[in-house]
Amino acid sequence: MFQEFYEFKEMIIDDCSSCNACLNKCYAFQRTRFPLFKHLGDFFENHTHVEDIKKFLDTCIYCKAHEHSCVNSSDLTLLLPAIKSDLRRLDPNYNWSPAFIPSIVSRFLRSSRFYYFWRNFNYNLIPQDFRSEYNEYRKPRKREVVFFSGCGIQLLENQYYTLCEIFKKLDVDFGLIDGSYIKPICCGSISAVTGNFQFGAYMLQNLINEVKKFGTKKVIVYCATCYWGLTSIAPELIKDFDLEIVHATGYLAEKLKSVPKGILKSPTGDQQAFTIHDSCHLAHGPCGDTTSIRNLLSQLPNSQINEMKHNKHNSMCDLYYLLIAIRNPLMLFFKNNNIPIIKEAIESEADTLCSLCPGCHAILSIFGSDIFTTLGMKKPRIPVKNWASILGENLGIFNRDMLNYRFQHLISIPFKESGIWYILQAIRALIRGGFGKKEPRPIEKILKKIRKRKKG
Repeated sequence: MFQEFYEFKEMIIDDCSSCNACLNKCYAFQRTRFPLFKHLGDFFENHTHVEDIKKFLDTCIYCKAHEHSCVNSSDLTLLLPAIKSDLRRLDPNYNWSPAFIPSIVSRFLRSSRFYYFWRNFNYNLIPQDFRSEYNEYRKPRKREVVFFSGCGIQLLENQYYTLCEIFKKLDVDFGLIDGSYIKPICCGSISAVTGNFQFGAYMLQNLINEVKKFGTKKVIVYCATCYWGLTSIAPELIKDFDLEIVHATGYLAEKLKSVPKGILKSPTGDQQAFTIHDSCHLAHGPCGDTTSIRNLLSQLPNSQINEMKHNKHNSMCDLYYLLIAIRNPLMLFFKNNNIPIIKEAIESEADTLCSLCPGCHAILSIFGSDIFTTLGMKKPRIPVKNWASILGENLGIFNRDMLNYRFQHLISIPFKESGIWYILQAIRALIRGGFGKKEPRPIEKILKKIRKRKKG
């Protein structure tokens, strides 16, 4: 099953000239001064410099700034997973998490407790009446496509609502699979990133098995990390991986070409000027996609795209700049320009900054401006909107951005829309899943029935 990245390792051994051009913008190299590529071929062949490479990885924030910098045009997408696969074989207990995560949190993320917590959290956040509304799409039967939601979208549930409503409005014949909800289903990329390849393959195989029930191999994904994982990592984890992975922006951009005239309407009737933050996992790699979002936005009424200075493959990593800013917490909360992406978005003279990734959307929304803007006491210098919300509004679908709303309404009526309620759900999931290692209650009931039936 697990193919060990053989072709990639051979390419590095044969083609790498150890020029280190890929390290020019590397956060880990700036911190460790360890010239990784100078020793990488020898590491793959003879497993030398193990401790230095571990220190390098422990400093890595996974911003993928090394992509598209190789003078030999070698694809470096598989670089870190390939290194981790060898480290894991040398030491079965080896795991990895970014250096900015405290050790106690890191151990939690590597354990099975995290996945119990995650399923409980996802289960708590999306109201069951909404889940039940889409139950017919979860029933296994022949479908044109499968929408695999991933798990990150469930933390920003309005984007989940909106995307499902868009599919319905455009008459998409789709089956629905939720990531890490009632079943251990995932793209496997996060497990692979942290070095837990066997568990990643297990979660990925579960996804493949569920997709097959819908009689199609075409899978639409929303999450940028899911797209990267299923196009780049999945073929390394599962032999003969043959699903057709399409990002939702690409699928819907094609769908919009055939919609009736007049179905798309500018929400204000005015010109719509967008600038786009290309997320790392969607922009980079051999399957990187920076054109679909531009094709989609260009079809909206009265729309124009004002590119930032850093865009497409040259886009900036918001997490990188957040980690630099976090060294000074006071500046992080009270300074406006912690994340240069916001500054460049303003300079583009666009009306809206379009995000493509749940994580990027959260970082740009929360930390893009000072604390007073985050809490709603000041207007943002430029609104940050997810692409699904932008398309939804042009289709007459309006759902409140719950991330911003909860920060601006720690207490609200109804209480379930408040920031405090959101925090309580996380605590509840941590107690039941993280500490208790229990499934959500309705799932636990189903499992008890299955166990009784087996005993009988």
